[in-house]
Amino acid sequence: MQTWTLVRYGHIVAITFFVGGQLLLVAAVAPALRRSGDEATMRVIARRFGIGSVVALGLAIATGVALASHYRLWDSNILQVKLMVLVLVAVLTGLHIASPKSRAVSYGVVAASLLVLWFGVKLTYG
Repeated sequence: MQTWTLVRYGHIVAITFFVGGQLLLVAAVAPALRRSGDEATMRVIARRFGIGSVVALGLAIATGVALASHYRLWDSNILQVKLMVLVLVAVLTGLHIASPKSRAVSYGVVAASLLVLWFGVKLTYG
């Protein structure tokens, strides 16, 4: 198996965890726990997902840098926009940590993360 296939695979797995986990939390877990009033369980889930997200985001960034360097994509306008939106994800995530009950911020993180994913697809497939 080729090294760059493994690097790309790691990138996709990391993104899948990060974005897929957000979608699951927003679409199913948070609404169910909000209805039941079980805030303690939500905090435990959020903390565990947060730890996994940090690891996934670190892997996505490391593999993304490697892929951008390998394929000489640093001058790509699409990559530049993707990186700007990734910074927005980081800012919104910080806001979400500061005010975890804000649905607007939660939805903003998910929307910006999906946009990063979109630009990744555009970057890969034109």
